[in-house]
Amino acid sequence: MSLDTVLQIGKILRSSEDSLKYFKYVEPCPKDKDGNWPICITIPVKEDFSFDWEGLEITPEKDREKLYYLKYKTSDADRLVKYIFGDIYYERKAKIKNDNSIDIEEGGCYRLENSLHSNPAYRRSSFFRGMNDYNDILKSYKENSPRVIQQFHELIKKNIQYIEQILKYAPAISELIENKKNNDLIQLLENEKELYTYAIRYAFLNTTKNNLRKIGIPDKLAECSETQKRTLFDCLNFKIFIHFKFPGNLHWYNFPEDMNLLNSKLFSEFVEETPNGLVLKKTLYKTLCSGDKKNDIQFPLFAEKNKYKAKGFTIDTLQDLFYAIDYTNKGKLINGTNIKLIVLPRGINLSARDYENFLEKRNESQLLAKNQEKNNNSYDPIFDFLSDDKKNITSFDLILCNKGSQFSPDRDLVELSGIEKSKLLLIKERISKIAGEIELERKDIIKTDKDLFIPKIDYSFRSILGNPQYDEKSKNVSYKDSPKYQSHLLKVLPLIYTANYYTDDSLLPSFIQVLEYIVRNIEKNKIWYNYIDLKFHFKFLLKIQNNKIDKFMEITSSESYQIGFMLGSMAKNLSKEINSFEKNYVGNLNRRIATLSDFIKLKNEIEQKLIMHNKTKYTIQTSYDLAQKIKDFKSRYDKEECAFGFMESYFKP
Repeated sequence: MSLDTVLQIGKILRSSEDSLKYFKYVEPCPKDKDGNWPICITIPVKEDFSFDWEGLEITPEKDREKLYYLKYKTSDADRLVKYIFGDIYYERKAKIKNDNSIDIEEGGCYRLENSLHSNPAYRRSSFFRGMNDYNDILKSYKENSPRVIQQFHELIKKNIQYIEQILKYAPAISELIENKKNNDLIQLLENEKELYTYAIRYAFLNTTKNNLRKIGIPDKLAECSETQKRTLFDCLNFKIFIHFKFPGNLHWYNFPEDMNLLNSKLFSEFVEETPNGLVLKKTLYKTLCSGDKKNDIQFPLFAEKNKYKAKGFTIDTLQDLFYAIDYTNKGKLINGTNIKLIVLPRGINLSARDYENFLEKRNESQLLAKNQEKNNNSYDPIFDFLSDDKKNITSFDLILCNKGSQFSPDRDLVELSGIEKSKLLLIKERISKIAGEIELERKDIIKTDKDLFIPKIDYSFRSILGNPQYDEKSKNVSYKDSPKYQSHLLKVLPLIYTANYYTDDSLLPSFIQVLEYIVRNIEKNKIWYNYIDLKFHFKFLLKIQNNKIDKFMEITSSESYQIGFMLGSMAKNLSKEINSFEKNYVGNLNRRIATLSDFIKLKNEIEQKLIMHNKTKYTIQTSYDLAQKIKDFKSRYDKEECAFGFMESYFKP
């Protein structure tokens, strides 16, 4: 069961040296996509719990890897963004829209006061939004001596105006610190007008000229009106992290007793005590029901008193879950689908570093595949988690899930537990060998020495089962995601991973359907290449099936295929004589040969057209042989096999 694996992973991560980064509601100081840090400011806290404003500094880069902030929530649906304790990360994002208005959005773990918000709960800043939760924490503390969390909270409350000014005018504060003007800082924090002037200058210098013109800002800052200055301020984009450095160079998370108080409050929001252990009262993990109003009550007899039978926790296993959730939700989307593949490694004496390395290795393989200077033929997204270099990883839990959104979790659809790595490596090796053989055969057919893309499971299925779409500009057909493709992947991937993929009756009908679309839509001189490409995707998917019978050969040896092949070779003689023949006949072949009687009718029609165009001298022997084949036909007639045979000979050079 994957939940057991999840808890085991959480146990290892929680006991690691750098365990905090795995906790569900703690985040590291983030870098942007280019690897740049936000503005990082350190405010020292003195022994007497006052701020050393003169000691304010830009956080040294060597210390930034240890910066974390608390993302406090009482449920996954909690959008209030409350501040309780610790460092602060704040983002201000401004976007100039098409109508040149400015859309302003806040991010991170803090929100400033917004008295105009339509919802009263969102008008106050994060510090005051979190006051009730903070008071609950204090109530749970029975001793008389004040804790660090209490003293620090009172310090923040006393200086909240200054802290929020730093957040609001971060670029100006950063510039002052860099220019060694800390002595003037308190005076400046009380002078919002001057901070505003600094911020406007920063916005003017850091907004592109094109955007300045869009919002009607003159070329010189001195020429701006007050309204234009306000517009400039609205354009501010920045990210800031405030780190509070406690005496002894300690961080907010270095106080175990205070962290226990904080965790107790957090856990109490999600679970309740019963005689049979702790049970969920809110949604926490996607496969566990909680019985809340938004969740199914899928307990024995649908009774809430039976919650513990779904899953009961101890305080230790509950903490394991909180440390595992983020890691065990990391997966990769299968190309062109909404299906996410999550892989959880299992093995002997695995460490947190082993789990990290596993994810890093999987990400590296994907990055290499995207690098056009590399040969991405070696990358297979269905097996990208497999390598033989980690001997202590012995098996995997594989979870196929429907990817969730920002406000809803992933939904697990299929779970495979404890699949042996050695077995998966053999399956991968066999499929890779078949793919290589298919590539060589295709190169031989199209007479090229160039490297072609080796067939991949996901793309081959998408080519056969996806929605074909013709692009007028490129004059090519591409294969888009479709419900049929997604549902089929969910059906066959578990069979492929367990070597139980024996048959697939949907491939041939879909293959013919896509071929007909190609014939109806694509230019005549490109049909053959597209046919060959699709044919070898089809052949690849037949070859990887786990049976001793060669399904492709079985199809091409059938009587239906053979009579279709013979009729296709005859019809080929009409290709240049009748311009609309391919679109009207070959592009709608399946409906014309639904039964053997329909096939004979089409044969007679084609023979009549051959007579009309004086082409019978090329087909007389084939026509005779075909008549004999139909006369001696004994097996079950299959219209798709017949259509495949027809197209194979029709498009053969």
